[in-house]
Amino acid sequence: MALVSVIVPVYNLEEEISKCIFSILLQKFTDYEIIAIDDGSTDNSLSLLKGISKKYPELRVFHTENNGLSAARNLGIKKARGKYLAFVDGDDYLDPKYLSKLFSAISGADISVCGYTEFFNGKPYVFSPRKEVLSGAEATKRLLRKQHNVDIISWNKLYKKSLFCAVNFPNGKNHEDNFTTYKLYSSAEKVSVISEPLYSYVRRDDSITKREQPITRLNAKLFAAKEAIKYFKNTEFYNDAEFSEILAYYQFVDFAISKKIPKENFKKYREKILESKVSLDRKRKIYRILLIPFSGFFYKVFRKIKHE
Repeated sequence: MALVSVIVPVYNLEEEISKCIFSILLQKFTDYEIIAIDDGSTDNSLSLLKGISKKYPELRVFHTENNGLSAARNLGIKKARGKYLAFVDGDDYLDPKYLSKLFSAISGADISVCGYTEFFNGKPYVFSPRKEVLSGAEATKRLLRKQHNVDIISWNKLYKKSLFCAVNFPNGKNHEDNFTTYKLYSSAEKVSVISEPLYSYVRRDDSITKREQPITRLNAKLFAAKEAIKYFKNTEFYNDAEFSEILAYYQFVDFAISKKIPKENFKKYREKILESKVSLDRKRKIYRILLIPFSGFFYKVFRKIKHE
């Protein structure tokens, strides 16, 4: 029985999957298993995985029809034999100390978090959070009110498997982490954060994130916020969930100003912000004031100056 189960969804990644799997096999931490879920690949991915598994018993390979990333992760959770879970996307790769550092950090906690490096057009962008230990409540509030990627994403974390007893990734939805991580944080007693960027996230030209329209990502964030409001009804996180919805409104407004989405979204979500009775922080109170006169003219000027 392995202590840690590393779950790797795979779909048509014949050029990337070997690098990913061997970055796990080369971990300094040794008490782990790899669960690769081939999600109906039509290329050579499954054959490559089976070939590696014949030489390395740490790798267990499962094949399903194409049901999407969430379904693959959920199947991986069911097949996992470890006490702890990690998620790795099949086109990414790990630092050799990824598991050992996260496992050390999770001592006394339910979730451990590390930094990561994002590679976009060959250029690395490093995200290193501050080292700290938070209560699950503090981590949940920060996620809802700040929405930093380092908090939301699933793959830079190690989890106690028991957190997933009542939590699944949502089938059929992109940006599944937006709908899942706040539930896991709120169920945790403690969340331990380390600063080292131990995960390498590679943005491919044909990835879902690259192909989709900005409006799709914004809608996912808004829908996730609305679900969080329902999920946290009558709890200490209700106001924070409402605040996350306002943050989504502001993103629609800002993307409309920058012409990344149709301009009519500015009027629609400006009105939603002005109609809202949610308690705002100081910064958003100022933003709201700027949105009021002359149909938001001063806010538009402010945002354009800030981004020049």
